[in-house]
Amino acid sequence: MINIQQSRIKVGAWTICIGFALLQLWSGRNYTDPDGISYLDMSDALLKHNWHMLVNPYWSPLYPFLIGIARGLIHPSAYWELPVVHLVNFAIFLVALAAFEFFLVQALPPNTPIDELQDREPMFLLPPSLWTLLGYSLFAWSALVLAKGIRGVFPDLLVAAFIYLDAGLLLRIRAGAKQLPKFLLLGLSLGLGYYAKAAMFPIAFMLMAVAFFVAGEWRKAVRYSLVMALVFGAVAAPLVMVTSKTAGHLTFGDSGSNAYARLVGGEKTFPFYSTTPPPYLIHPLNRIHHDPNVFEFGHPFIGTYPLWYDVTYWDAGFKTRFNLTDQLRVIVQSAKRFFGILIKPMAGPITCYLILLILSRSLSGCMRRTLRGWPLIVPGVVGICMYSLVLLEPRYIAAFAVLIWIGLLSGIRIPKNHDSLRFAQITMLAFAGWLTVMVAGLSVYYLARPLPILQGHGGRYYQVAEILNADGLLPGQAVAVVGPAFDGMTWARLARLRIVAQIPPEDVDDFWRVSDPRVETEIYSALASAGVMAVVSQKAPSFGRLADWQKIGDTQYYVHFLSPPGSR
Repeated sequence: MINIQQSRIKVGAWTICIGFALLQLWSGRNYTDPDGISYLDMSDALLKHNWHMLVNPYWSPLYPFLIGIARGLIHPSAYWELPVVHLVNFAIFLVALAAFEFFLVQALPPNTPIDELQDREPMFLLPPSLWTLLGYSLFAWSALVLAKGIRGVFPDLLVAAFIYLDAGLLLRIRAGAKQLPKFLLLGLSLGLGYYAKAAMFPIAFMLMAVAFFVAGEWRKAVRYSLVMALVFGAVAAPLVMVTSKTAGHLTFGDSGSNAYARLVGGEKTFPFYSTTPPPYLIHPLNRIHHDPNVFEFGHPFIGTYPLWYDVTYWDAGFKTRFNLTDQLRVIVQSAKRFFGILIKPMAGPITCYLILLILSRSLSGCMRRTLRGWPLIVPGVVGICMYSLVLLEPRYIAAFAVLIWIGLLSGIRIPKNHDSLRFAQITMLAFAGWLTVMVAGLSVYYLARPLPILQGHGGRYYQVAEILNADGLLPGQAVAVVGPAFDGMTWARLARLRIVAQIPPEDVDDFWRVSDPRVETEIYSALASAGVMAVVSQKAPSFGRLADWQKIGDTQYYVHFLSPPGSR
């Protein structure tokens, strides 16, 4: 029989989890994506005391607030800004790990014998040491694989920390001791979780309902639930009011409705590169040239790429519509993604769980005990179903998947005999081993895979930023891009430039085919009138235009300056 002290297992699990997190911190230290650039732009609001810029209906404020605090304390240069963001991610990971520890302790019931079989054979919970091993392997898988760990510049690890804290408080409430303080803390946690992500606002009401039903005596549950709701309302109300004022209508956040309109309702939302924008659009893009089309969007936001700073502003006016056929289509797509995210890669752990069910010998008894874990299973299922209605991304549902797994595993009981316990231990080690291999494999893949920002001498994006600054483009000045802008957001942020105009991807070929000097002059004059100092292309210009463009270092980028160096 394997006999390892639970405390040693816990120390080892923490060490392994932190070790994998540090590997991801190193491998992704210079990585970001468009979302990360928007969060960095929002963190500027904190440093410049433009508090109103820290809140918009699309992005939640807590994550950029934490980034802003770290930047204010460390004062990193542009080169070190992204590594500082990943240090923030690592700190959030440690908080999530602590929150999970709190949750796991509550989820582990006393290992006392329960006589449930007809032959009165004692049944025992999974050994505490191996229960701890299973729990932390699930945490590492969810945090470092599903939620993209330290590498991704997203608030999802922060959201997971709140979900684990909420789940732990729910279990403490069900335990019955000193419930009022737990209700107060749950209301506070739910309110702060909303600041981390707008989706936590509707989830909060579901979790408050669960707290009511697990509290026991209903009169006490009503009183305590009202107090909890008041605390949640007091914490969430300021953000709701500011967000609603910014959006121009009552809302707790428009990212969900925007995604629903785009992915389910079929509306052509962002970026609205259209010669004839929909008549309901309140803020259509300013087309400053046609044939080829050139759009300008430098106002009202001061950010790296204003179109991605607050998507809901540019989409304002669209109507979310419900169509049963479209909704069913999205649900089917989500079911396929669910299979690919949580079923197919988890074939090993699922097989191990089925083996544990067989070892329990009493399927009906196991199901009854599993149903007692409904305060975990129900929130997990509801959270996954909520995202399935619009878009099921691994990082969105990472913590909810853990709640379901812990709820299912809590119903397992093993007969206290040598053979059953030994086979169960081997099965649980296989369960944890499978997940650990997945986390290790992804961490090694991240280390081996060259990041785009590091490709080439000095890093591709850093080269572009440094050369543009050296050629006279100053922080805060405006540039235009030819083609997609998401890739350009990184070098623009590093150079502290603003992308305020764009030739859309569908018009790039027409732009390069322009042969009339007068049309070319019209395009550049229109861009210059919009304040653009230079135009940057991610691909080489056509042969006849090479004289007007210069290659940026040894990257694939090219630049055309609209004004001589002295005027920049």
